[in-house]
Amino acid sequence: MDKNTFSEFLTKKDTLLSLFTIIFIVIYGYATVFVLRRAREKRASRKNTFIETFIKGVSDNTIENSVDLLNVYSGITNLSTEDLTNKQNLNKWLREILAKLVNKDVAKEFTPEQTITVKLKLTEFIKSNETANPFTDLPDTERNIINDISTYNKSGDKESVDRKINELSSVIITRNEQQKKIENLNKWSIPLAVIGLVLTVIFGILSIM
Repeated sequence: MDKNTFSEFLTKKDTLLSLFTIIFIVIYGYATVFVLRRAREKRASRKNTFIETFIKGVSDNTIENSVDLLNVYSGITNLSTEDLTNKQNLNKWLREILAKLVNKDVAKEFTPEQTITVKLKLTEFIKSNETANPFTDLPDTERNIINDISTYNKSGDKESVDRKINELSSVIITRNEQQKKIENLNKWSIPLAVIGLVLTVIFGILSIM
């Protein structure tokens, strides 16, 4: 193989690699968007199913207590009993139903009496979940610390209460700093990713030409 033939071979090889790189990036981008969109659609579908099932179940008395509620929620979300220990997402959905009910976004055909019945049941379930799992809407770390503070306070252990309060303060400060960093990163991550993708495609095309 002479020098010119070898150079042509390398040029073709580089061209094919650039072409495959472009194709891979495009396919990867579409696949990522597709997967994320499907995940969002799946979550939205489950939530809508839960809302419809809950309203129907309460109105016809097939959902009468917390056990019925958890069974319905578990069946729709495919969560096990262990996964339901923290009812944060369940309460979030219940509050969303309450807001939709008040704004007449759901159960528009209900009479005022039916709306009040469902509203009272929602309030009862939310209160029951919060009583069984205090501070359920908080992150795990903060919730555990506050539960510890409550326990130490009941036993009169002031030293441990003070220690846990200082610990909670440190966690809140750290969480706030992390949140600010995430917000700053998110502000630039998408534009930088788009710029990187565009530049990769441009250089790939230029290498082929």
